[in-house]
Amino acid sequence: MGANRMSVWKGAVIFCGLMLLASCATLKIPLLNVSVKAIDEADSPIAGAIVESSDGQKVTTDAHGIAVLKFGSLGVHRITVMAQNRAPASFSVSMPLDRGKTMPARLGKPVEVSPGVSVGGRFAGMPMAAFYPIIFQSMFTAYGYNMELAPYKLGAWTEWDFHAGKKEEGMLMRKAFLSRLDNKQEWWQVQINFGKKEERLTFEVLFSPERQSLRRMRQQTGEGQAGEVPVAEGWYTAPMQLTPESLEGAVIKKEVDIQVPAGKFKADLLEFVYMGADVKVRMWRVKDVPGGLVRVELSHKDKAEWVTELKAYGGGAKTLLGSF
Repeated sequence: MGANRMSVWKGAVIFCGLMLLASCATLKIPLLNVSVKAIDEADSPIAGAIVESSDGQKVTTDAHGIAVLKFGSLGVHRITVMAQNRAPASFSVSMPLDRGKTMPARLGKPVEVSPGVSVGGRFAGMPMAAFYPIIFQSMFTAYGYNMELAPYKLGAWTEWDFHAGKKEEGMLMRKAFLSRLDNKQEWWQVQINFGKKEERLTFEVLFSPERQSLRRMRQQTGEGQAGEVPVAEGWYTAPMQLTPESLEGAVIKKEVDIQVPAGKFKADLLEFVYMGADVKVRMWRVKDVPGGLVRVELSHKDKAEWVTELKAYGGGAKTLLGSF
């Protein structure tokens, strides 16, 4: 009798297992999807924008400015949308209430070098809350990814020429690694120079270890009084890290000659593509300069839309604002 019961029990287990397998073949589990549409100030779609959610998802918008996120849990999720040289957008979605919706993410205007762009002089008009993210995206990221392919030594600095189209429409930016504290937090300096002392902006910022978040910031306009800027949690988004394998896989040429304002170099040319071959990011990698890069180029259909070139570099950088 016991043997018969055991046989029946085994048969039931096998039957249930077969039924489960059969049901899995046709079972459709509803996904908690939400679409994000990146748009500019004229409501035109932005392709290639980076969409990041608080649960670790990172996707890129398509030619229509659309990216789809899939959530595996209920609740509130934070979404941040970034694009090169644009103020990011950040908002929250609630699952399942927002399931299936398309959420617009309007990214602010690119920085324009013309009267009335920021806090003082020719900068008046753009809210600094929108300008700050553009500064640090430009100096520490390339299309949402880490812009540094080699570390900076203490005191090392680089100066960059940023331009879109004609070079006279660009701006000069400089960054320097000032100090690493005992708790591994780091002080960095960023300067923006449009050619006149009264229009120069100087920032000194304190990052958490490995620059995962921004903890403190000081600012000076021209030669005026330096002051503390309020920094909120979550204000800065750390750039994504490319794997060593991804970097080496992107090398399309080695030992190519490249001429930039800082001089002539032998470089490895790296190329990443987005949206098929329409959007490309090219990087010229040189080992013997701080950060390991001398040029970054964003192109659309092989036409350069935004170029960053190394103008100068050196060592011995010190705090200018008495930050530490």
